[in-house]
Amino acid sequence: MNFEEEVRAHRDLDGFLARASIILDETAPALDDVLKRMLHHVGQDSHTAEPGCNFEEVMSMLFTDAGAQEINVHLVSETIQGVTATATGVQYQQSWLCILCNVKSLQRRHVCISRLERPQNWGENCCEVRYVILILAPLKTKSTKTAMELGRTFGTLFSDISFRQKLLETKTQEEFKEALVFQRHQITAANQQPSDPRYHKPLKVRLPTHVSELAHPYPPSTRGCKDFFRPGRGIYKDLCRRLPLYSSDFTDGVVGSNKTVLKYVTTSLFLYIAILLPAIAFGSLNDERTRGEIDVQKTIIGQSIGGLIYSLFAGSPLVIPLTTAPLAIFISVIRGICDDYELDFPAFYACIGLWNSLFLILGGIFNVSLLMKLFKRSTEEVIALFISIAFVVDALKGTIKSKEEDNSI
Repeated sequence: MNFEEEVRAHRDLDGFLARASIILDETAPALDDVLKRMLHHVGQDSHTAEPGCNFEEVMSMLFTDAGAQEINVHLVSETIQGVTATATGVQYQQSWLCILCNVKSLQRRHVCISRLERPQNWGENCCEVRYVILILAPLKTKSTKTAMELGRTFGTLFSDISFRQKLLETKTQEEFKEALVFQRHQITAANQQPSDPRYHKPLKVRLPTHVSELAHPYPPSTRGCKDFFRPGRGIYKDLCRRLPLYSSDFTDGVVGSNKTVLKYVTTSLFLYIAILLPAIAFGSLNDERTRGEIDVQKTIIGQSIGGLIYSLFAGSPLVIPLTTAPLAIFISVIRGICDDYELDFPAFYACIGLWNSLFLILGGIFNVSLLMKLFKRSTEEVIALFISIAFVVDALKGTIKSKEEDNSI
């Protein structure tokens, strides 16, 4: 849903976010138990009471047949899920499920959101559901106020994975609702003056200061070319943003309410293997091309030291530095230059590293990272194509050399 063009979406969010029924840390494992709990919560809410509505009847309407509550297979009548189209097919966002129902006896629309204590497996495309959004609407209503339209609005809200992660960190219903309202402001603040499709005039939107800062973390003055002439400004702002969260980058997953030591250990073992194998492969390749100057042991030690320093000072320990194919080709080229000009390879390679460090420091001081917005995906694809061609040529050279040696015998 396009929030810049849909006026009804803004009205629905303003009307339902603050007074939506919220259930936190629901422990029921079955879908029908969760829905019963949500319907009971809606019925008990004094602000959303529906005296003439039979919620047992509503429960039966949520499924394709009345007997679906007693069988193992749950067939929900009408749902909304987020999907992502990729080159290999369509991937479902399986962490949330929006269930719709049009009820004849209802007088107004109702929204109930339940956050499950643990992800639940409710069948195909619902393997790790953590949020259930239940939307009830009267059967006879305007086309812009149907359960489907309201479901599209909340579906757009929950399609943001970072927003769903923020909801997991909330402790109370008030914090949960504040996060919903905050996300609504963040979405509508995509443009500072969005146009009103009804009158074709700009809307003057005034947002809270903290919302404006989150929607636009980089002010317009910091995105222009003049930032190149403000040495150290980017580093200063990075420090201001990252220092308050520096300690949590290392403690998340080990301490606190979101402690998952088992997942922490398994991920560490997986990354250890994923990093070690390329280091061994490219280390053996470097050993052959540099005639033992850079072997597997030096590759592993150098990568360990570089990764440790990067994680401590880069403010992003989740980024994994790896020995890659371009670096292997670069080392081979340096070895060839040293052979041609009779230079000492270790000293020459160390000088290249020092000069590279100097250029990186100057790039950080003068905000050269702003140029990254000019590089598109085609640049990465061209580099990958070059690397593939280089390795294919080396393989063909080795094959031809082996064939010539066999013929000479």
